Amino acid sequence: MAGLLLRGLLATAPVAEPDEVQWIAPAGCPTREALLAGIAARRGRELEPGLARVVARTTVVAPRRYRLELELDIRGRRENRALVARTCAALVDGAALLIALAVDGELDPTAASPAPPPPGPVAGEIAPEPAAQLEPPPEPVVPPVSSPEPTVPPAPGSSPEPAQPASPAPAAPPVGPLDLASADPMPPSRPRPGGFLRLHGLGEFGALPQPTGGVGLAGGLLWPWFRLELQANYLAPRPVERLQTRVRASLFAAAVLGCVRLGGRRRFEFPVCLGLEAGGLAGVADGPSGHRTAIGRWLAATGGLGAIVRVHPRVALFAFLQGLAAFQRGTFVLTAPKEDRPLFDPGIGSGRLALGVELRFGEPR
Repeated sequence: MAGLLLRGLLATAPVAEPDEVQWIAPAGCPTREALLAGIAARRGRELEPGLARVVARTTVVAPRRYRLELELDIRGRRENRALVARTCAALVDGAALLIALAVDGELDPTAASPAPPPPGPVAGEIAPEPAAQLEPPPEPVVPPVSSPEPTVPPAPGSSPEPAQPASPAPAAPPVGPLDLASADPMPPSRPRPGGFLRLHGLGEFGALPQPTGGVGLAGGLLWPWFRLELQANYLAPRPVERLQTRVRASLFAAAVLGCVRLGGRRRFEFPVCLGLEAGGLAGVADGPSGHRTAIGRWLAATGGLGAIVRVHPRVALFAFLQGLAAFQRGTFVLTAPKEDRPLFDPGIGSGRLALGVELRFGEPR
């Protein structure tokens, strides 16, 4: 009978109306009843009707990322809070804690009216035992008052010393608004590289029969102290005439370079680069044997030093001096019945100068 009476009392306990506590959340989140249960667990009792008006809206802002906007109206005082968490259940716990602190902070424990006495037994029923009665709300904790120390009267003939004013106790620092978002901080963003695109002109000596020029296109990624660069270069054909045969040779190649950025976060940057270039040497020969074409393989290691001046956050002027050492280079020869005679043999080493304009797509962060 005591258990039945206890359940009846709990069932008839006042609970906040639905329009007083509004919980708006996507599918899969806890319900409004879970929020009310969390508030009751932290307060030690249910949220009384008319005590507060709550509007809680939860939205999904990113995968595994929820945001709660909380509007509180407690006896005419309005507050707006925002929480962010990885789960919707964590937002329910945070909202319940904020509401409980805001409601109980508005109540004065000394002015709280005593709880009404439990209803007496009805005729024909057995009165519940004291242990089955509802536990009253906890009484406010009052700090103990220290008794004053006894005063000792001054000795005869001695002048009483002036009383020192009591220094006021240091005031407790004000407690700011609770920010539960700090309990679940946003994950640190991953560093993202910047990018660039460049158009440059070339001057070259050593790879072709005579000094020549060309054009190139480059693009790549930027990190704070490193840059990765891909190039596509073309060197215009240059002629050479031997053994009554005129040969014109040109070079087309692609290169990949890794560079250390010295002063990469400043206006002036000095990249030091190493890389590899591969392509082909295209040759056209006209002579007594007729018109012939051939393509020889080209593979070379490259390295150099550059200078970059940023004239705008997104525009920079580029200069690069590099040297190349060829591992494979096509040799053009004239085929004869007795022996082959070389017409043009590229040198092992060559040098280039590149000048261009670089368009930046943002610095790394």
